[in-house]
Amino acid sequence: MVHRDTGVFALAVSRRNKDTMKKRLVDVLSLSVFLLAMAFSQPLCADSPALEYLKTNLASVQQVLTDPKLAGDEHLFQRRKLVRAVLQQLFDFPEMSRRALGANARRYKDRLGEFTPLFIDFLEHSYMGILEKNGDAKIQYVREIPDGENLQISTKTRLRDGSEYRVDYKLSLSPAEWRVYDVVVEGISLVNNYRSQFDRVLNKKSFDALLQDLREKREKFN
Repeated sequence: MVHRDTGVFALAVSRRNKDTMKKRLVDVLSLSVFLLAMAFSQPLCADSPALEYLKTNLASVQQVLTDPKLAGDEHLFQRRKLVRAVLQQLFDFPEMSRRALGANARRYKDRLGEFTPLFIDFLEHSYMGILEKNGDAKIQYVREIPDGENLQISTKTRLRDGSEYRVDYKLSLSPAEWRVYDVVVEGISLVNNYRSQFDRVLNKKSFDALLQDLREKREKFN
């Protein structure tokens, strides 16, 4: 009986030791994963050059859109001209155009000079109304995530109606400054969305037909 009880006790102690070691291993692995995630996804405690650039330009857009002196249809042209000037500084539209075309950008590289201004005009007209309706949106800058040579800045954006969206800005460093080349809203990439649309069009039509489609959309906006 003594030997049997001793054996059971020893077995119980052995199991407890194994459970303790297993728990410590899980804790160490969990801590390692957490620290690794923190290393590659830093909370925005201090403004990096990219964050400062994004904040400054978005604030400039909001300042124009909420300026009482620029409110109303009578100031529509002046207001939108000022907003476009800021957007031209914030966004790398030529890079967005190339990415939106995807593999077709190489195929039609000699036509990018025609495509890019039409695409820029289309983007500005498509989203200008949304910007104007939500010029006072509340933007919370959450974190920035390195992506190779590029950078992603994640935000939570609350609109006037109370709805909140996760909006990620993807930036690349140009020779002079950081520029946005894509915007991802709730996991949906603006660039990827247009790439899919343009691929479908070019699978059925010519590049000239795509350009004509963009011209017709521009005329409807005007």
